[in-house]
Amino acid sequence: MENLDKRTDIEGILVVDKPQGWTSFDVVRKIKRLLRIKKVGHTGTLDPMATGVLPLCLGKATKIARFITEGTKAYEGVIMFGTETDTYDITGQVVEQKPVPQGLSLEQVQEAARAFQGKIFQSPPPYSALKHKGVPLYKLARKGVRVQKEPREVIIYKFDILWLRGNEAGFVVECSKGTYVRSLAHDLGKHLDSCACLKHLRRVRSGPFNLENAHTIEEVERAVREGKINGLIVPVTKALSHIPQVEIDHELAKELRFGRPVPASRLSELLKEQCVELDESNHPYLRLVVKDAKGGKEAGAKRLVSVIQWLASRPSQESDRLKTLKVWQ
Repeated sequence: MENLDKRTDIEGILVVDKPQGWTSFDVVRKIKRLLRIKKVGHTGTLDPMATGVLPLCLGKATKIARFITEGTKAYEGVIMFGTETDTYDITGQVVEQKPVPQGLSLEQVQEAARAFQGKIFQSPPPYSALKHKGVPLYKLARKGVRVQKEPREVIIYKFDILWLRGNEAGFVVECSKGTYVRSLAHDLGKHLDSCACLKHLRRVRSGPFNLENAHTIEEVERAVREGKINGLIVPVTKALSHIPQVEIDHELAKELRFGRPVPASRLSELLKEQCVELDESNHPYLRLVVKDAKGGKEAGAKRLVSVIQWLASRPSQESDRLKTLKVWQ
């Protein structure tokens, strides 16, 4: 078995399949104890009732958490119509019950769901981790203080209703970061002249990670006991593979490693030359890589140099220089 007392330098991404009933911070605390590591951060909160993909950044990899968080999320779950709760999910207190429209069909629910696809403004649920004057909304709500935050723009790439059985509907959704699926269920109920809450939710993808990459708590515990935990950890460079890539030359790589900014005009040229397509709403970052100049087996391999924030709409001027967000030496 590995001597975990010496694992303080562990670095990478551990993707956990979060169990039901655990908070995201419960998982973080558990992994800290198992790996005896101080720095562990998750890349997107999952409610206690939800299960599924929860990428954890370990050690120095916590510095790349924001790059993973930007990725698209995908969920599957069940919506229950006719009941509204204060948390917008099945775990909350019932605040309203309203009959489901008589004769409601699968086609009608599917059509209603399509109205939420694309860019929409969504109001966060009263029970959420968003803060008001430094205090999480869920703590205020528990004290009877309900704060309505301003609606935020999110993107719903897909919202498909798969089946309808009685007053319950199965769905899949793909969305941008910051989307509350509980609010989506709540709003769909209102759209159908009824009410609704979320009964089941499972995150099946978060950025570049899906359920195939995820490990249960029991699997992580077993890997630690057997000294095989390294086999479950995703290297930082692989964890950023979902970010569009641009190949730069060694001269520019050297300048970046000396802390010099990036000429936006030069990057614009490289983007065109390499036919890199960007979706700023989903991935506002760029990975800058350089071919390995060394010989041997890794000759020609592309090594990560930097991640920068890129906005294609910015003017392409030589004086417009971009600051790097992270540089690998």
